Amino acid sequence: MKKILLLLTTILLTIGCNQKPKEQVVSQESNPQLTAAEIRNQEIQDSLKKVRNDSLALIAWGDVKFGMSMKEVLATETFKGGDKFPDSNRISMNFNDERNFRKAFGLNESSEIWAKFQENELTRIYIESHYLTANSINDLVSDCDIFIKSFTEKYGEPSYKKSKVNISEFNSGEEFEYAKFQIGDKTITIALGELSGEVKFYYHVYIDNSKFPKKKHVMTDKEKREEQKQKEDTEKIRNNSF
Repeated sequence: MKKILLLLTTILLTIGCNQKPKEQVVSQESNPQLTAAEIRNQEIQDSLKKVRNDSLALIAWGDVKFGMSMKEVLATETFKGGDKFPDSNRISMNFNDERNFRKAFGLNESSEIWAKFQENELTRIYIESHYLTANSINDLVSDCDIFIKSFTEKYGEPSYKKSKVNISEFNSGEEFEYAKFQIGDKTITIALGELSGEVKFYYHVYIDNSKFPKKKHVMTDKEKREEQKQKEDTEKIRNNSF
């Protein structure tokens, strides 16, 4: 129970209730009534807002931060006991913690929460829903609206939000944006989509930071072989075309 309470506390810190004020650029030219001291004070306040914004941008989810290694993420309260996939660059949240998260926020269709890595650096948190039939699209949208409400309370209004969703907007194998938030280098995208080849619908919540990974990718021997094979296959196709 102690772990569950701590996990919910860290998640609430991520999508809690402190609204981010909109930044404004103030100068004597734009407002000649301001004194130099008032302008200086506003500059300081803007600087503090930027520092806070940059700090929020580093938070991926709960006590997990962008740039953490797999080992570091598995040591956090958020992903402790999670499942690491040996042939993948992902970690899934522990089932019980996912269930407690769904209950805490009143989500009905949320399925799994994943941490994704590149160069052993956390680059993305994403949440998947169940795959549902067309008559449950409203349930998917309802979950998305819960996420939007929580993120809005923390970060302010989204930079983009669709007013409504029609089934005609879904296309097999494609996703479209339902809402987006921009917090410094962090982008939160809430997308709706349809599975390829199946008439099943879902939502994904993507949380990314454009500054990660910071390490430059070094190709493995396997990647080099695959790249060479692809070049050879392309060359064969080109030669056979003439």
